[in-house]
Amino acid sequence: MTIKETAGKILLVLYYLQTTEPTKLESMQIFFQATVKPSLEADAELESLLHSINDSDIVLYNAVNYLLERGLISKKKQKGVMGGLLIIGPHVTYVGVDIIESVEQGEEKQKDVKSLFNLSFNFSPTMKVDNLLKAEVGNIVGIGGAISGKIGL
Repeated sequence: MTIKETAGKILLVLYYLQTTEPTKLESMQIFFQATVKPSLEADAELESLLHSINDSDIVLYNAVNYLLERGLISKKKQKGVMGGLLIIGPHVTYVGVDIIESVEQGEEKQKDVKSLFNLSFNFSPTMKVDNLLKAEVGNIVGIGGAISGKIGL
């Protein structure tokens, strides 16, 4: 999976968490150790979600940096005291929310979203955000079931 594809799924997972458990997300953190190869450390639930998206810490590191540099996610603190990348309280910015929710605004906006993240999902003119979440991240820790009310995170 590419950096852009990984970034797209991370953004969707963070969007889902932000819209269902915003206070829990505020207390979570993501940390990449400053080594030759970045090493991910995060809250157990968030680390599990990220590794479900991509098991390569290098790709995850690059995907998180991609999201930060594009202004799609934000953080309270960016650099750890021991070096590396520390993100406390990751959240989707207004730019990220606008991009995700633009899938409901027709085919032109959907093309932009698809291009931005190399999504393979086939959009329809009546697309809803919930459909995108189910299709793109539905099997990451049962998010599809959580959206439909079958399970909780």
